[in-house]
Amino acid sequence: MVEESKNLEGVIENKFEKIKSWLKDPYNLAIVGIVIFAFALRLYYFFITKNQTLWWDEAEYLATAKHWAFGVPYDLNPQRPPLFQLLGAVTFLFGLGETFVKFAWVLLPSVFLVFVVYLLGKEMFSKKVGLIASFLTAVSWTFLFWTARVQPDFFSMGFQVLSVLFMWKYWKNDKSKYIVFAGIFAALGFYFKISALLVPMSFIIFILIKDRLSAFKNKNYYYFSLVYLATLVPYFIWSYITFGTFTAFKAGTSNQIIAHVPFGWYNLNFFYTLTEGILFVLFLIGLLLAFRFVLYADILVKDKKKCFDSGLFSIIVLMVVAAFYIFYIRGTEDRWVFLWLPFIFMLIGNALMSVYNFGKKYSKIISAFLVIALLIWGGYAQLSHANDIITNKKDSYSQVKDAALWIKEHSAPGDKVLSISSTQTVYYSERKVLPYSAIKNASDFDSYIKENKPRFLMISIFENHPTWAYTWPNGNNSRAVQAYFSDSDKKQPVLIIYEINYNETN
Repeated sequence: MVEESKNLEGVIENKFEKIKSWLKDPYNLAIVGIVIFAFALRLYYFFITKNQTLWWDEAEYLATAKHWAFGVPYDLNPQRPPLFQLLGAVTFLFGLGETFVKFAWVLLPSVFLVFVVYLLGKEMFSKKVGLIASFLTAVSWTFLFWTARVQPDFFSMGFQVLSVLFMWKYWKNDKSKYIVFAGIFAALGFYFKISALLVPMSFIIFILIKDRLSAFKNKNYYYFSLVYLATLVPYFIWSYITFGTFTAFKAGTSNQIIAHVPFGWYNLNFFYTLTEGILFVLFLIGLLLAFRFVLYADILVKDKKKCFDSGLFSIIVLMVVAAFYIFYIRGTEDRWVFLWLPFIFMLIGNALMSVYNFGKKYSKIISAFLVIALLIWGGYAQLSHANDIITNKKDSYSQVKDAALWIKEHSAPGDKVLSISSTQTVYYSERKVLPYSAIKNASDFDSYIKENKPRFLMISIFENHPTWAYTWPNGNNSRAVQAYFSDSDKKQPVLIIYEINYNETN
């Protein structure tokens, strides 16, 4: 026993020595500091937003989780891959609530993303570029904002970045194990967000440029495809059992094209919106540097090794993501183009290192100071934006939450509710919710009510309501039972709950 204890102490001491030795590397110490800083930032906003109302998509994820955990009546959205909702359901079954979901399944993956962006930047460019990209990931206003929301984006992004990391390792070292990991992580990213499909699409384009026809002779690319598809088999099975098709995720994604919606060129505005100010200027410089491959385009045709270029790959990713949302989806939110950001930040890092390398010829100290000053300038702008948007929106939709909780308290499990804020109402009330935004007129609404027999009707300024909905309660057999206001004098209602009376002719 004594000998075993000594051996254990020796192992622990050896581990500590390795950690101390690892931290002696200033780059390792720097990334540890950035990760701790990122965690502290996210923890701060976690505490000030822990009671905020869920938005539409957030409530949809957790309504699905409650459906699986407790049988809450809710129709699944086929466009949502299931893994995040499944983690939520398991969390609820263990008696852990929404707060734990936000911390474990959003905040921690967001911090992890900061670290893996460093690894990718180090692999594709340099350690210094990796550190800069990691710092910008830590302070990015959009990453901070969505870390305060219940979304699967950071799980997906973490896996997507890992997939690119291992694919890049494969391209550098030609070891089959790396491409196997790349395939697994690319598929795991899809289990959280279907936009993860853009990663293998970017690989394909880069491979065709880099390897050309010889790519078809490379058995490792077939390994990637097999591993990728094999990892997705459980999803295909679940999709078929649940929705009757192996590719349920495609539902609705082509509606914009069918409806002849114009190309979404405005999506390009996000290049500025996500960087702003000095970071946008640095991004443009980094983009110009990345386009240096154009200067030796003739050499690229003759020498395939020259095609292995981190700038070229970064541009391909930016273009693939942009094309997907401009020509196919034709609409964008900032979180939809998250895959842009690691590459934007790496290009900014490369631009800053070019500034440093140019300036150090004259003075290393001044050059380093300039780089740090530019980073602080850009980082402060990101943090300021994040703080404004997080604090300004933390009370949004609170009336919807309060109304749904009131309905839960004043109704039976079998009661039905008419609400256009359907996902939030389901999540908080745990009742069957009937949306009515597609009903064209009051007459059809009367028929809808007679058929479904809902108990409550919610009408609010939130979401798009039919114009007839605001006047329907007048003259119909319903009464206002609860109201919520935007002012303390209670003269400006923003949400009213009506109870429908079926004892009289409706």
